[in-house]
Amino acid sequence: MRKATLPWLVIILALGMVNIPNVASAQNNGRYDRRYNTMDGRDLEGRWYLNGHRDMPAEIFSSRRGLEATNEFGHTTRLEIVRSGNIRALDWEGGLHGVIRRDRIEWENGTIWMRQPSFRYARPR
Repeated sequence: MRKATLPWLVIILALGMVNIPNVASAQNNGRYDRRYNTMDGRDLEGRWYLNGHRDMPAEIFSSRRGLEATNEFGHTTRLEIVRSGNIRALDWEGGLHGVIRRDRIEWENGTIWMRQPSFRYARPR
């Protein structure tokens, strides 16, 4: 019985070693993959709208400092993609966390950034 398990053990170990490069490359392909909980900032770059208000745009962009965001008031922060695939605004509210849900970022302070504006809203003065 022991002689029969050795070849299977060798086969399982060999298959595991073959799959390791695939896991590493899947993490670096520029897309969020829930299987590996990874994301590249390029998926987030572009214009966003606070709670869908057309007149309250925000933006996520790449800079020499890394991924950054500017909110509807023009305040800028560095962004960090956390292991869960969500983000953290390092310079806002002591490290404001955001949950990414398709074309929305739901910030823990109750605001939501949306990719598409949903209606026109006059910014308060």
